[in-house]
Amino acid sequence: MRILVTGSTGFVGSHLMEELDKKGFSLNALVRRHWLGSLPSWLNNAEIIYGDITDTKSVRNAVKGVDVVFHLASLLGRWQSEFDESEYYRINVKGTKLLINECLREGVDHFVYLSTAGVMGRLKKIPADENHPLSPRFPYEKSKYFAELALKKSILKKKFPATIIRSTHIYGPRDKNTIKVFRIIKKIGIFPLIGGGNNLFQPLYVEDLVKGIILCMHKNDASIGKTYLVAGKEIFTYREFILLSAKVLGVPIKTVLISERLAKLMASVIENMGTAFNFEPLLTRSRVEFFSKDQIYKIEKIHKEIGFIPETDIETGLQKMIYWCQKNYLL
Repeated sequence: MRILVTGSTGFVGSHLMEELDKKGFSLNALVRRHWLGSLPSWLNNAEIIYGDITDTKSVRNAVKGVDVVFHLASLLGRWQSEFDESEYYRINVKGTKLLINECLREGVDHFVYLSTAGVMGRLKKIPADENHPLSPRFPYEKSKYFAELALKKSILKKKFPATIIRSTHIYGPRDKNTIKVFRIIKKIGIFPLIGGGNNLFQPLYVEDLVKGIILCMHKNDASIGKTYLVAGKEIFTYREFILLSAKVLGVPIKTVLISERLAKLMASVIENMGTAFNFEPLLTRSRVEFFSKDQIYKIEKIHKEIGFIPETDIETGLQKMIYWCQKNYLL
């Protein structure tokens, strides 16, 4: 079986490539040209197709002879363009549509798309399930929503054999976003808790996500045509997560309570300063949104239909991630 992974140089894609390689699959990786001469080690045994997810020729070459596609490539939230939707749409929506069309042309057996629980927006009821209304608020989440719509249209009208996975917040080795949180804890020793830090979330360790993605491929008779939520083993408040991170890091931490309203105002000012003086702000409006909403999801559907069970508790996941960060001199 030959498998194409888009986004293979990214956080989740790197772990998926390692696991698929370990299991002996033949692998294709669509990689942007700036990686020429500096490919990461997890791509050593893959056939590399240099190109772009929005370029027809390179996408066509990438899907040639492929049985399964894992579509992970996307433009993630960047503070500089959080409110400019055109680039998100070009890569995350147009790129997905192009990939779908080329997979239909090639006759790919299964297409697994990694979306985000963020397409559901602020949850009206928790825990939320797959039937919760979709109301994305930021450009990244909106682009994933429109990509989902394109995929669902192909499933219904063209019998496209696809599965959609909506993941909650993912963390683990190579996760650049959570490393920023660790650095604040370690270097500054003070962490702002928006709204008191009492909102709930359900982070998912990256290795558990990879197991779920691969299970969808193996159980394709059950997963094709379906949308699944995947989330972690435990539910934590943001305050508990920060305190536990400090404990695992072995450093003292003080927390400061900030109202959501004040945090939004501060984020707006800091973003403008970041634009003016060319630095990445620690606090952005999208991060305020993330830390000020409950993110709790039901995962009974994916458990019942394909047998997915998250195995990694948060403390173990943090220990593994922090050990990796320290080993690679990132903390």
